[in-house]
Amino acid sequence: MTDAMKKIYLLLLAVAGMLLTACDDVDLDKRVTFIEPPQANRAVLIQDFTGQRCVNCPKAAEEIHRLQEEFGDTAVIAVAIHSGPFGKSTKGEPTPLYTTTGDEYFNHWGLQSQPIGVIDWLYVLEYSDWSAGVMYELQQDPTVSISVNNTYDEASGNLDVTVDVIGLADNTVSGKLQVWLIEDSIIDYQLMPDGSTNNEYVHNHVFRTCVTSDIWGDAMTLKHGEVKQATYTQAMDAKWVPSRCSIVAFLYDDEGTKQVAKSKVTE
Repeated sequence: MTDAMKKIYLLLLAVAGMLLTACDDVDLDKRVTFIEPPQANRAVLIQDFTGQRCVNCPKAAEEIHRLQEEFGDTAVIAVAIHSGPFGKSTKGEPTPLYTTTGDEYFNHWGLQSQPIGVIDWLYVLEYSDWSAGVMYELQQDPTVSISVNNTYDEASGNLDVTVDVIGLADNTVSGKLQVWLIEDSIIDYQLMPDGSTNNEYVHNHVFRTCVTSDIWGDAMTLKHGEVKQATYTQAMDAKWVPSRCSIVAFLYDDEGTKQVAKSKVTE
């Protein structure tokens, strides 16, 4: 277990301890300490492994919305990856938002249930624990800076993506640059917590495709102050709406995500 993992477990235990003592006869202003949210110079990635047949997955989507309301959607960047057993029908047929690439990520983490999330390519957590993971990661110093610029050509249907990465750490940073395309405001069915089916459910930040040719990203090494640029061209599928799409780019290694950034395909 890494030191970072130990810290987040301790943080979760502390939260649990506060909940257990919440019934003590103590004035609210004496037992609750307000902690101002950290500055959003560090962004956090949430991989939300979800499915249209997952009745509890809307609860995870609500938690993402709450976190983005609190910290901003440029500080908490979510990607809903439709995959796993609830990304398929009872007959094994893929649901409309399922992708085989998403299933490879699902299997990579050895996941067994949904909804489940991976915070910063490091912590596998239930959605009820995402807040603690996000709070912890937002307080870490980014070791790289990432900016994304998109140019969409409507005539050809091609999207040109430019990702600039700057090394910020004193030591050399090595990892893989991952670039994903996501889409918001997709209207499609979703099983709900009460067992009903909502055919007008709004699905947000849905993983559509991996822009890098390797679904695990492209190797990149940066020294302090070094700037590297990566360019990609992505053909936009006819069913994707460019104005609702964004590019998510992040650099990660075995110790987690170094930084993540998001930019709309069209302004």
